Amino acid sequence: MQTKIQKHPSDEMTPIERKKALNKGQSADRVPCVPFMDGAKCHLSGISMWDLWHDPAKMAEAEIILFNRYGYDRLVIGPNSRGITEALGGTFVYPDNGVPYLDRPLLDDLDLLDDLEPLRAETDPRILDFLQAADRLCGEAAKIVPVEMSIGGPFTIASNLRGVEMLLRDCRRHPEEVHKLMRLVTDSQKSCIEQAARYDTGIAMADPVANPMLIGPRMYETFVYPYTKELTDYAHEKTGKKVSLHMCGKTYKIWGYLRQYRLNELSLDQAIHMERAVQELGGRIPIAGNVDPVDIILYGTEQQITDAVHDCIRTGIRSEKGFTLTTGCDIPDQTQPEQIDHFMRAARTYIYL
Repeated sequence: MQTKIQKHPSDEMTPIERKKALNKGQSADRVPCVPFMDGAKCHLSGISMWDLWHDPAKMAEAEIILFNRYGYDRLVIGPNSRGITEALGGTFVYPDNGVPYLDRPLLDDLDLLDDLEPLRAETDPRILDFLQAADRLCGEAAKIVPVEMSIGGPFTIASNLRGVEMLLRDCRRHPEEVHKLMRLVTDSQKSCIEQAARYDTGIAMADPVANPMLIGPRMYETFVYPYTKELTDYAHEKTGKKVSLHMCGKTYKIWGYLRQYRLNELSLDQAIHMERAVQELGGRIPIAGNVDPVDIILYGTEQQITDAVHDCIRTGIRSEKGFTLTTGCDIPDQTQPEQIDHFMRAARTYIYL
């Protein structure tokens, strides 16, 4: 790897130093900050979509290129929901321009479930791409910035394999088969967690299809909560680190379940009122959020970005268990790099301690 990771010149502390200080209740140079870059990594790094998802050296290189420019507080490597879906037999299309999309669901017949077994991350060729990237990245980042391996979300991976509409129908008509599919996915994710522990990475999860606006709180309780609880507990047991979880949409109706996970942070969609999150979640778990990635980051002026960031920090830092400034979801792939400069500059200019 030619590009070397460096502490950002505008920061007094490295992200690891900042995290250690805050964990001890000490002051830090600025609020921790993580813009979600997944959708914009190719555009901002100059690395092709195919290479970003298949070339371990390029995966790591993209993370370091972006960190060296922006200096945010966490690096994230796959496999994500997409990589685990592919390891289990699903197929994605990688266009030259735009984001990858699912070709077609693998399980067009539920009887095909009998032919699937949980993946073994230590030998699966698709997962090995991401493990090699983690190896490269952790070697570079170890003393500067934390690294997390994203394992996606169990319900989202299940929906990739079965199709969203079919899976939602199955939850009502074939619940036993849905639990069987969720067990397959969860065991596959646990295998990825075991490998992440070898590299001393944390675990990140995002489960957009488990949004209660789509599936409702009762279905979440039955088909998502038990498996996510198992995964967050298992990740903490194996890695010694708590999970960073992102949930899309208005999740108010499932906050009672989210409070029970072992979380490094709960990242909230821009649809969530941060004041309410501080009051109802901040006493139990660290929260993160939630600047609008489209209206503010993609389309906003520098002043609008600054105002939104400062408003978010002003509210979020009252969270008893801690706060990280993030975007409410992935920054769009067409975002100009200067817009993220504005976001990070706003985080650095807010004096919060």
